[in-house]
Amino acid sequence: MSEITGNILKSFSFLTILIELSKGKKMTGYEIMKRIDSFGFKAKVGTVYCQLGMLSEWGFVKGEEQETRSRFARRGSTAYQMTEKGMKAF
Repeated sequence: MSEITGNILKSFSFLTILIELSKGKKMTGYEIMKRIDSFGFKAKVGTVYCQLGMLSEWGFVKGEEQETRSRFARRGSTAYQMTEKGMKAF
């Protein structure tokens, strides 16, 4: 993948996170990756979770642990939602 393509994908995933969470949805990182994939891009796990971490540090999103419904998962998943600060900034 070229550097330009990589930068486009990172920007697109950042915007997808912001747009989807600005709709008032709670979404897991996995659900966000699937949404990005639905546009024909292949989201990388590290990219999405790194961006969610940055947005969380900045106070634009917050994560909330959820219980898992899968007997194979070791722990629950985290559902993210946009904060009031994030909505104002967006």
